[in-house]
Amino acid sequence: MVALLVAGTGIVLIPRDSGTPPPVPFSESARLSALEDALLLHESASGLAEAAGPGAGEPALGAAVTLLTTHARALLDPAGSTSTATTKAPSPDTTRASFVAALSGSGLRRLEDAREADGGISRLLAAVGSAQLLQAEKLAIAWQLPAPKRPSVPDTEVPAATPSAAACPSVSPTPAAASATTDAALAAMVRSQQEAIYAYQVALKRLDSPAAATAAKDLQTHELALQHSEALTRANCGDVPASEAGYRLPAQFAKDPAASLAALELSSLPVFGDLIALSTGEARTWAVDGLLAAARRSMAWGADLPALPGLEVDAGGLPPLPTPGASSPSAGG
Repeated sequence: MVALLVAGTGIVLIPRDSGTPPPVPFSESARLSALEDALLLHESASGLAEAAGPGAGEPALGAAVTLLTTHARALLDPAGSTSTATTKAPSPDTTRASFVAALSGSGLRRLEDAREADGGISRLLAAVGSAQLLQAEKLAIAWQLPAPKRPSVPDTEVPAATPSAAACPSVSPTPAAASATTDAALAAMVRSQQEAIYAYQVALKRLDSPAAATAAKDLQTHELALQHSEALTRANCGDVPASEAGYRLPAQFAKDPAASLAALELSSLPVFGDLIALSTGEARTWAVDGLLAAARRSMAWGADLPALPGLEVDAGGLPPLPTPGASSPSAGG
């Protein structure tokens, strides 16, 4: 009836605004949730630090405050979006144990959301989640608390074999190293694992017994990771880079192989970050798990983990946190 009336009279009916806001995209919702948790955790950590007193000497807790400050700033919206995060007051009864549990829980949630969010936000969430989970583990050790819950161990089976030629209509040329494509990210991952395998093989001959046992275990991890990345490359119809006969190792490798392995693992974090941002599905899930594992290995070898592993960002260029009493922080990615 309405359609006939409009057609007969030439009147255009404009539906009244229902007042219902459009649904928030998952990536934006995940970022807002991460921002809210980072701000709440920051307040809780600051409260614990104040309660401990200036002479208590809590380097681990001070590091957590700094980390969460960076995370909250990274999660703000640099574009000045009008959407806001709802901030809640921290519990006045926050204890070390409850803080570690909350920090670990936030990290796990970020890693889960990273599997479904859009590329750039996914990479940011994976970086935040990995850092928060590892910081919670460090605090638990420093405070002699039970270890926080870890993510479930991923399936170690190598992905399905190479698809048939019919599934790949044409063989694309090997992508340029700097091109932002899934193929390029997978190719970079393959090369990263090839180099890591070579470095660990060399290091095994130079490390003492306890460190050599750790290196042997990590070598097996990288060998499996190479198989995974090669299979994912083929499943994506990409060309698997050929391995080289050898790789140039840093000058200090022979003198301090452990420090060199730490640097090697750190250098792989942006490679995992690229793959997270540029992939979906199985490859994304594998890369999120791999980022956390690589960050943990880098710390085990003595590296200082950046606040946002897998992201190369200048913390000084991040937007400042809003001052107390100001309007709610804008959401951002």
